Amino acid sequence: MKKTHFARALMALVCIALQPAFADAPTNTLARIQTEKTIRIGLREKNPPFGYFEADKPAGLSWELCSAIVKQVEVTLKTKLKIIVTPVTLASSFEGLKNGDIDLQCGSTTHTKEREEKVDFSYTFFVSGLTTAYRNDDISFANPLQFGRVAALTGSTALKIIEARFARKGAANITAVVPVKSYEEALDKLKKKEVDTTFADLVLMPIDPSISVRRSLETIEPYALMMRKGDKQFSDMIDRSMIAVFATGAMKNFTKGSKFEGRINFLTLESWRNPSKEASLSLY
Repeated sequence: MKKTHFARALMALVCIALQPAFADAPTNTLARIQTEKTIRIGLREKNPPFGYFEADKPAGLSWELCSAIVKQVEVTLKTKLKIIVTPVTLASSFEGLKNGDIDLQCGSTTHTKEREEKVDFSYTFFVSGLTTAYRNDDISFANPLQFGRVAALTGSTALKIIEARFARKGAANITAVVPVKSYEEALDKLKKKEVDTTFADLVLMPIDPSISVRRSLETIEPYALMMRKGDKQFSDMIDRSMIAVFATGAMKNFTKGSKFEGRINFLTLESWRNPSKEASLSLY
């Protein structure tokens, strides 16, 4: 075999051997955005006041924040970017980031150590906590140990915590755990008496005159934006852009038009003043 033929064959074998490593390498999102002048945002649907669609247009605090971040990215890259918005659920967000359908997930996703294994998180932009809602006509469930048939959002930290409590058979009275696809579904089941309580983030609880909410928070839930795992160049760009948005004081203006109705606590205000990436404590 001639040397040139041998070299070509050897190179082909090397390329074949390296294919899996290249396939698993992190996507360079920032380079693609610069080339295509397009950024893909996954917005949590039916997730007011953070993410939702109003007359087919994206809305909510998370959308306002992500839009402001994109403007900062445009300044840094010195180019105008097209935003492609895709409605996502909590569950579909992880797959969408992994396969490249979205670059940035904007919603109300709690930053947890468990989720860090799948995605990268931005700085915290809001802090909430889990609590329980119940019907006004059944105040027995105002008792912090009474849950009965409890609804919780599929894929949420609330569902994992309440399922763990149910499995332990401890002091809390839990007769059944009912996963739901949305907070609207949880509210509907609660009003129809198909469940007795709803366990969810306080700020995400739909407001209804027939429903009361326990004001004591059982957890601290730091919300952050999600990005593809290991794509450091892009995540650093988002972090720098987010800090720039915080510095403008725009977050307070965003919450005024996002139906928060006074549900902003001092931990949220502190997250805007002193950005942090601390994950929530694991309680499940």
